[in-house]
Amino acid sequence: MDIAIVGPQLSGKTTVFRALTSGHGGAAAGAHGENIGVVKVPDERLFKLAELVQAKKVTPLEVRLHDLPPLFERGAAPAGEAAETLSRADALVLVVRAFQREDVPQAQGGVDPQRDVQAFQAELLLNDLGIVERRLEKLDMAVRSGRPGEREAGEREVALLQRVRSLLEAGRPLRGEVADAADLKALANFGLLSLKPMLVLVNIGEDEAGRAGEIEAEYQARYGATRTGAAVMCARLEAELAELPPADAAEFRREMGAGEGVTERVLALLQDLLGLVVFFTAGDKETRAWTVPAGSTALQAAGRIHTDIERGFIRAEVISWDRLLALGSHVEARRHGQLRTEGKQYIVQDGDVINVLFNV
Repeated sequence: MDIAIVGPQLSGKTTVFRALTSGHGGAAAGAHGENIGVVKVPDERLFKLAELVQAKKVTPLEVRLHDLPPLFERGAAPAGEAAETLSRADALVLVVRAFQREDVPQAQGGVDPQRDVQAFQAELLLNDLGIVERRLEKLDMAVRSGRPGEREAGEREVALLQRVRSLLEAGRPLRGEVADAADLKALANFGLLSLKPMLVLVNIGEDEAGRAGEIEAEYQARYGATRTGAAVMCARLEAELAELPPADAAEFRREMGAGEGVTERVLALLQDLLGLVVFFTAGDKETRAWTVPAGSTALQAAGRIHTDIERGFIRAEVISWDRLLALGSHVEARRHGQLRTEGKQYIVQDGDVINVLFNV
Protein backbone atom coordinates (compact mmCIF):
# COMPACT_ATOMS: atom_id res chain seq x y z
CA MET A 1 0.00 0.00 0.00
CA ASP A 2 1.46 3.36 -1.08
CA ILE A 3 0.26 6.55 0.61
CA ALA A 4 1.17 10.05 -0.58
CA ILE A 5 1.38 12.73 2.14
CA VAL A 6 0.56 16.10 0.61
CA GLY A 7 -0.29 19.59 1.76
CA PRO A 8 0.64 23.26 1.60
CA GLN A 9 3.92 24.66 2.84
CA LEU A 10 4.31 24.92 6.63
CA SER A 11 1.36 22.61 7.26
CA GLY A 12 3.64 20.18 9.11
CA LYS A 13 3.34 17.30 6.68
CA THR A 14 6.99 16.28 7.09
CA THR A 15 6.49 16.24 10.86
CA VAL A 16 3.45 14.01 10.26
CA PHE A 17 5.69 11.76 8.17
CA ARG A 18 8.22 11.59 11.01
CA ALA A 19 5.50 10.86 13.55
CA LEU A 20 4.13 7.98 11.48
CA THR A 21 7.49 6.41 10.64
CA SER A 22 9.44 6.87 13.91
CA GLY A 23 9.37 3.69 15.95
CA HIS A 24 7.35 1.81 13.33
CA GLY A 25 9.70 1.61 10.35
CA GLY A 26 12.47 3.33 8.46
CA ALA A 27 12.72 6.46 6.34
CA ALA A 28 15.07 7.77 3.68
CA ALA A 29 15.37 10.91 1.59
CA GLY A 30 14.39 10.47 -2.03
CA ALA A 31 15.09 12.65 -5.02
CA HIS A 32 13.59 16.11 -5.53
CA GLY A 33 12.61 16.66 -1.90
CA GLU A 34 10.56 13.48 -1.43
CA ASN A 35 10.90 11.50 1.80
CA ILE A 36 10.07 7.80 1.67
CA GLY A 37 9.28 5.61 4.66
CA VAL A 38 8.09 2.08 5.27
CA VAL A 39 5.80 1.57 8.26
CA LYS A 40 5.11 -1.83 9.76
CA VAL A 41 1.46 -1.60 10.78
CA PRO A 42 1.01 -2.46 14.47
CA ASP A 43 -1.67 -5.14 14.89
CA GLU A 44 -2.19 -6.73 18.29
CA ARG A 45 -4.11 -9.60 16.71
CA LEU A 46 -1.13 -10.64 14.62
CA PHE A 47 1.29 -10.79 17.54
CA LYS A 48 -1.16 -12.73 19.72
CA LEU A 49 -1.59 -15.28 16.94
CA ALA A 50 2.19 -15.51 16.49
CA GLU A 51 2.64 -16.13 20.20
CA LEU A 52 -0.07 -18.81 20.12
CA VAL A 53 1.58 -20.83 17.34
CA GLN A 54 5.14 -19.92 18.45
CA ALA A 55 5.96 -18.50 15.04
CA LYS A 56 9.62 -18.12 14.18
CA LYS A 57 8.84 -15.16 11.91
CA VAL A 58 6.15 -12.48 12.20
CA THR A 59 5.32 -10.38 9.14
CA PRO A 60 3.00 -7.40 9.68
CA LEU A 61 1.42 -5.33 6.95
CA GLU A 62 3.69 -2.68 5.47
CA VAL A 63 2.71 0.75 4.23
CA ARG A 64 5.01 2.92 2.10
CA LEU A 65 4.66 6.60 2.93
CA HIS A 66 5.75 9.28 0.46
CA ASP A 67 6.18 12.79 1.86
CA LEU A 68 5.95 14.96 -1.25
CA PRO A 69 7.05 18.57 -1.71
CA PRO A 70 4.23 21.13 -2.06
CA LEU A 71 2.15 20.49 -5.18
CA PHE A 72 0.43 22.85 -7.62
CA GLU A 73 2.83 25.72 -6.90
CA ARG A 74 2.06 28.70 -9.14
CA GLY A 75 -0.73 26.67 -10.71
CA ALA A 76 1.60 24.07 -12.24
CA ALA A 77 0.46 20.45 -12.30
CA PRO A 78 2.66 17.84 -10.57
CA ALA A 79 5.50 16.67 -12.79
CA GLY A 80 8.44 14.28 -12.77
CA GLU A 81 8.86 11.96 -9.79
CA ALA A 82 6.10 13.68 -7.81
CA ALA A 83 3.63 12.92 -10.59
CA GLU A 84 4.82 9.31 -10.76
CA THR A 85 4.44 8.89 -7.00
CA LEU A 86 0.94 10.36 -7.08
CA SER A 87 -0.11 8.07 -9.90
CA ARG A 88 1.09 5.02 -7.94
CA ALA A 89 -0.41 6.11 -4.63
CA ASP A 90 -3.38 4.15 -3.37
CA ALA A 91 -4.58 7.08 -1.24
CA LEU A 92 -3.74 10.67 -0.29
CA VAL A 93 -3.20 12.13 3.17
CA LEU A 94 -3.83 15.87 2.99
CA VAL A 95 -2.19 17.64 5.94
CA VAL A 96 -3.69 21.03 6.79
CA ARG A 97 -2.51 23.38 9.49
CA ALA A 98 -4.64 24.24 12.51
CA PHE A 99 -1.85 25.21 14.93
CA GLN A 100 -0.57 28.65 15.87
CA ARG A 101 3.16 29.10 16.48
CA GLU A 102 5.16 32.31 16.43
CA ASP A 103 8.27 30.56 15.13
CA VAL A 104 6.42 29.10 12.11
CA PRO A 105 5.26 31.73 9.60
CA GLN A 106 1.64 31.66 8.48
CA ALA A 107 0.28 31.74 4.97
CA GLN A 108 -1.31 34.94 3.79
CA GLY A 109 -4.71 35.17 5.42
CA GLY A 110 -3.63 33.28 8.54
CA VAL A 111 -4.31 29.72 9.66
CA ASP A 112 -7.43 28.37 7.98
CA PRO A 113 -7.69 24.57 7.56
CA GLN A 114 -10.98 24.74 5.69
CA ARG A 115 -9.54 27.18 3.14
CA ASP A 116 -6.55 24.90 2.59
CA VAL A 117 -8.75 21.83 2.05
CA GLN A 118 -10.94 23.67 -0.45
CA ALA A 119 -7.92 25.05 -2.31
CA PHE A 120 -6.34 21.61 -2.62
CA GLN A 121 -9.60 20.02 -3.73
CA ALA A 122 -9.95 22.70 -6.40
CA GLU A 123 -6.45 21.97 -7.69
CA LEU A 124 -7.21 18.24 -7.87
CA LEU A 125 -10.35 18.94 -9.89
CA LEU A 126 -8.50 21.24 -12.31
CA ASN A 127 -5.70 18.70 -12.70
CA ASP A 128 -8.17 15.92 -13.52
CA LEU A 129 -10.22 18.14 -15.81
CA GLY A 130 -7.11 18.88 -17.88
CA ILE A 131 -6.34 15.15 -18.19
CA VAL A 132 -9.89 14.33 -19.26
CA GLU A 133 -10.12 17.13 -21.80
CA ARG A 134 -6.81 16.18 -23.42
CA ARG A 135 -7.94 12.58 -23.71
CA LEU A 136 -11.28 13.60 -25.22
CA GLU A 137 -9.47 15.64 -27.86
CA LYS A 138 -7.42 12.59 -28.89
CA LEU A 139 -10.48 10.33 -28.86
CA ASP A 140 -12.42 12.65 -31.16
CA MET A 141 -10.15 11.85 -34.10
CA ALA A 142 -9.86 8.16 -33.17
CA VAL A 143 -13.63 7.72 -33.06
CA ARG A 144 -14.16 9.47 -36.40
CA SER A 145 -11.44 7.56 -38.24
CA GLY A 146 -11.36 4.23 -36.44
CA ARG A 147 -12.59 0.84 -37.55
CA PRO A 148 -16.07 -0.25 -36.38
CA GLY A 149 -14.84 -2.17 -33.31
CA GLU A 150 -12.41 0.59 -32.35
CA ARG A 151 -15.09 3.19 -32.94
CA GLU A 152 -17.53 1.49 -30.56
CA ALA A 153 -14.89 1.18 -27.82
CA GLY A 154 -13.96 4.83 -28.35
CA GLU A 155 -17.59 5.92 -28.12
CA ARG A 156 -17.98 4.10 -24.80
CA GLU A 157 -14.87 5.79 -23.47
CA VAL A 158 -16.07 9.19 -24.70
CA ALA A 159 -19.41 8.72 -22.93
CA LEU A 160 -17.64 7.86 -19.65
CA LEU A 161 -15.19 10.75 -19.90
CA GLN A 162 -17.95 13.22 -20.73
CA ARG A 163 -19.77 12.13 -17.59
CA VAL A 164 -16.54 12.47 -15.61
CA ARG A 165 -15.95 15.93 -17.07
CA SER A 166 -19.43 17.04 -16.00
CA LEU A 167 -18.74 15.89 -12.43
CA LEU A 168 -15.42 17.73 -12.32
CA GLU A 169 -16.90 20.91 -13.75
CA ALA A 170 -19.59 20.74 -11.06
CA GLY A 171 -16.85 20.63 -8.39
CA ARG A 172 -17.53 17.01 -7.38
CA PRO A 173 -14.44 14.88 -6.60
CA LEU A 174 -14.59 11.57 -8.43
CA ARG A 175 -13.82 9.46 -5.34
CA GLY A 176 -17.37 9.96 -4.13
CA GLU A 177 -19.06 9.72 -7.53
CA VAL A 178 -17.53 6.84 -9.50
CA ALA A 179 -18.16 3.42 -7.95
CA ASP A 180 -18.90 1.05 -10.83
CA ALA A 181 -16.09 -1.52 -11.13
CA ALA A 182 -16.01 -1.31 -14.94
CA ASP A 183 -15.79 2.49 -14.83
CA LEU A 184 -13.01 2.36 -12.24
CA LYS A 185 -11.08 -0.09 -14.38
CA ALA A 186 -11.51 2.09 -17.46
CA LEU A 187 -10.20 5.14 -15.56
CA ALA A 188 -7.39 3.35 -13.74
CA ASN A 189 -4.56 4.42 -16.06
CA PHE A 190 -5.41 8.11 -16.26
CA GLY A 191 -3.93 9.07 -12.88
CA LEU A 192 -7.02 11.03 -11.83
CA LEU A 193 -6.14 12.39 -8.39
CA SER A 194 -9.66 13.22 -7.21
CA LEU A 195 -10.54 9.54 -7.75
CA LYS A 196 -8.15 8.44 -5.00
CA PRO A 197 -9.37 8.03 -1.41
CA MET A 198 -8.29 10.98 0.73
CA LEU A 199 -7.80 11.46 4.46
CA VAL A 200 -7.84 15.07 5.64
CA LEU A 201 -5.35 15.17 8.53
CA VAL A 202 -5.74 18.28 10.66
CA ASN A 203 -2.49 19.20 12.38
CA ILE A 204 -3.38 20.82 15.73
CA GLY A 205 -1.22 22.48 18.37
CA GLU A 206 -0.11 20.92 21.65
CA ASP A 207 -2.47 23.19 23.56
CA GLU A 208 -5.41 21.44 21.90
CA ALA A 209 -4.15 17.85 22.19
CA GLY A 210 -6.67 17.16 24.97
CA ARG A 211 -9.53 18.15 22.61
CA ALA A 212 -8.36 16.02 19.69
CA GLY A 213 -11.40 13.75 19.79
CA GLU A 214 -13.84 16.65 19.85
CA ILE A 215 -12.05 18.47 17.03
CA GLU A 216 -11.86 15.31 14.95
CA ALA A 217 -15.62 14.78 15.26
CA GLU A 218 -16.18 18.29 13.89
CA TYR A 219 -13.96 17.70 10.85
CA GLN A 220 -15.33 14.22 10.25
CA ALA A 221 -18.85 15.71 10.15
CA ARG A 222 -17.64 18.31 7.65
CA TYR A 223 -15.52 16.15 5.34
CA GLY A 224 -16.54 12.55 5.99
CA ALA A 225 -18.01 11.08 2.81
CA THR A 226 -17.55 8.17 0.45
CA ARG A 227 -13.81 7.37 0.37
CA THR A 228 -13.05 10.63 2.21
CA GLY A 229 -12.30 10.88 5.91
CA ALA A 230 -10.82 13.19 8.52
CA ALA A 231 -8.48 12.75 11.47
CA VAL A 232 -6.67 15.02 13.91
CA MET A 233 -3.05 14.84 14.99
CA CYS A 234 -0.69 17.01 16.96
CA ALA A 235 2.21 16.07 14.70
CA ARG A 236 4.90 17.80 16.73
CA LEU A 237 3.85 15.99 19.91
CA GLU A 238 3.44 12.63 18.15
CA ALA A 239 6.86 12.89 16.51
CA GLU A 240 8.46 13.52 19.90
CA LEU A 241 6.53 10.73 21.64
CA ALA A 242 7.41 8.26 18.90
CA GLU A 243 11.05 8.57 19.96
CA LEU A 244 10.30 7.54 23.56
CA PRO A 245 10.00 4.01 24.97
CA PRO A 246 6.34 2.89 24.79
CA ALA A 247 5.80 3.00 28.58
CA ASP A 248 7.19 6.54 28.86
CA ALA A 249 5.13 7.69 25.87
CA ALA A 250 1.95 6.22 27.40
CA GLU A 251 2.60 8.00 30.70
CA PHE A 252 3.25 11.31 28.94
CA ARG A 253 0.00 10.89 26.99
CA ARG A 254 -1.93 10.44 30.20
CA GLU A 255 -0.40 13.59 31.64
CA MET A 256 -1.17 15.56 28.47
CA GLY A 257 -4.65 14.10 28.06
CA ALA A 258 -3.61 13.24 24.51
CA GLY A 259 -5.26 9.83 24.28
CA GLU A 260 -3.73 6.86 22.52
CA GLY A 261 -1.11 6.93 19.74
CA VAL A 262 -2.42 8.00 16.37
CA THR A 263 -0.26 5.91 14.03
CA GLU A 264 -2.47 2.84 14.35
CA ARG A 265 -5.64 4.90 14.06
CA VAL A 266 -4.51 6.85 10.97
CA LEU A 267 -3.45 3.65 9.22
CA ALA A 268 -6.73 1.97 10.19
CA LEU A 269 -8.69 4.90 8.74
CA LEU A 270 -6.75 4.61 5.49
CA GLN A 271 -7.48 0.90 5.39
CA ASP A 272 -11.19 1.65 5.76
CA LEU A 273 -11.10 4.33 3.06
CA LEU A 274 -9.42 1.87 0.71
CA GLY A 275 -12.09 -0.72 1.49
CA LEU A 276 -9.62 -3.37 2.70
CA VAL A 277 -10.00 -6.23 5.16
CA VAL A 278 -7.15 -7.97 6.98
CA PHE A 279 -6.77 -11.74 7.17
CA PHE A 280 -4.01 -13.83 8.70
CA THR A 281 -2.04 -16.98 7.97
CA ALA A 282 -0.80 -18.50 11.23
CA GLY A 283 1.96 -21.10 11.12
CA ASP A 284 4.98 -21.91 13.26
CA LYS A 285 7.37 -20.93 10.46
CA GLU A 286 5.66 -17.61 9.71
CA THR A 287 2.56 -15.79 10.90
CA ARG A 288 1.56 -13.01 8.56
CA ALA A 289 -1.07 -10.32 7.96
CA TRP A 290 -2.53 -9.76 4.48
CA THR A 291 -5.08 -7.40 2.95
CA VAL A 292 -7.69 -7.91 0.26
CA PRO A 293 -10.51 -5.64 -0.90
CA ALA A 294 -13.70 -6.11 1.10
CA GLY A 295 -15.92 -8.64 -0.64
CA SER A 296 -12.97 -10.73 -1.86
CA THR A 297 -13.36 -14.50 -2.02
CA ALA A 298 -11.23 -17.20 -0.45
CA LEU A 299 -9.84 -17.91 -3.92
CA GLN A 300 -8.74 -14.28 -4.28
CA ALA A 301 -7.18 -14.39 -0.81
CA ALA A 302 -5.28 -17.51 -1.88
CA GLY A 303 -3.96 -15.59 -4.89
CA ARG A 304 -2.83 -12.81 -2.57
CA ILE A 305 -0.65 -15.34 -0.78
CA HIS A 306 0.70 -16.97 -3.95
CA THR A 307 -0.54 -17.55 -7.47
CA ASP A 308 0.30 -21.28 -7.19
CA ILE A 309 -2.01 -21.55 -4.18
CA GLU A 310 -4.79 -19.85 -6.10
CA ARG A 311 -4.29 -22.11 -9.10
CA GLY A 312 -4.33 -25.30 -7.03
CA PHE A 313 -7.02 -24.23 -4.54
CA ILE A 314 -8.94 -27.16 -3.02
CA ARG A 315 -10.57 -25.65 0.06
CA ALA A 316 -9.86 -23.23 2.91
CA GLU A 317 -9.93 -23.82 6.65
CA VAL A 318 -11.21 -20.65 8.32
CA ILE A 319 -11.66 -19.42 11.88
CA SER A 320 -11.83 -15.93 13.38
CA TRP A 321 -8.66 -14.81 15.14
CA ASP A 322 -10.31 -14.33 18.55
CA ARG A 323 -12.04 -17.71 18.41
CA LEU A 324 -8.73 -19.40 17.63
CA LEU A 325 -7.10 -17.67 20.61
CA ALA A 326 -9.95 -18.74 22.89
CA LEU A 327 -9.66 -22.39 21.81
CA GLY A 328 -5.86 -22.38 22.07
CA SER A 329 -4.79 -24.12 18.85
CA HIS A 330 -5.87 -25.27 15.42
CA VAL A 331 -6.07 -28.81 16.79
CA GLU A 332 -8.55 -27.78 19.48
CA ALA A 333 -10.51 -25.67 16.99
CA ARG A 334 -10.84 -28.69 14.70
CA ARG A 335 -11.78 -30.98 17.61
CA HIS A 336 -14.57 -28.60 18.63
CA GLY A 337 -15.82 -28.25 15.07
CA GLN A 338 -14.88 -24.54 14.96
CA LEU A 339 -12.42 -24.76 12.06
CA ARG A 340 -14.80 -24.26 9.17
CA THR A 341 -14.26 -25.68 5.70
CA GLU A 342 -15.00 -23.07 3.03
CA GLY A 343 -14.95 -23.13 -0.75
CA LYS A 344 -13.67 -20.76 -3.40
CA GLN A 345 -16.59 -18.33 -3.13
CA TYR A 346 -16.41 -17.77 0.64
CA ILE A 347 -16.26 -14.01 1.38
CA VAL A 348 -13.25 -13.22 3.53
CA GLN A 349 -14.04 -11.37 6.78
CA ASP A 350 -11.75 -9.00 8.64
CA GLY A 351 -9.78 -10.98 11.22
CA ASP A 352 -10.14 -14.38 9.55
CA VAL A 353 -7.30 -16.86 10.02
CA ILE A 354 -7.11 -18.84 6.80
CA ASN A 355 -5.25 -22.03 5.91
CA VAL A 356 -5.56 -22.90 2.22
CA LEU A 357 -5.31 -26.51 1.12
CA PHE A 358 -4.09 -26.74 -2.45
CA ASN A 359 -2.56 -29.06 -5.01
CA VAL A 360 -0.31 -27.93 -7.86
